[in-house]
Amino acid sequence: MCGTSDYGLCYQGRPKRYISSIFYSNFDLSITNDDPKNVREVVDSEDGKLWKEAMVDEMTSSYKNEAWDMVELLARGKSMGRKWVFKKKMHAEGKVKKCKARLVAKGYS
Repeated sequence: MCGTSDYGLCYQGRPKRYISSIFYSNFDLSITNDDPKNVREVVDSEDGKLWKEAMVDEMTSSYKNEAWDMVELLARGKSMGRKWVFKKKMHAEGKVKKCKARLVAKGYS
């Protein structure tokens, strides 16, 4: 059975409050994400020193926790893809509290 909202949308047993057009019309969404997307943006940013410290901390932590081993790559082998993920932690006033960097493997489950 298909109910109909005030906006002519068909929904299957879900209350009106969960219909996307109704939900988004009631709120003004403003999302900003100014975290760096790659290492080049980190190097060029004004917080470059903080980001570099975060990257060194991540590498030190991974080494100390024996998260990975350095091995020689075989002749026909391929290395795993990896990516740096950067995230700013902010104070309530909007100032940068801490910069976090994580080195993650790409596309593997």
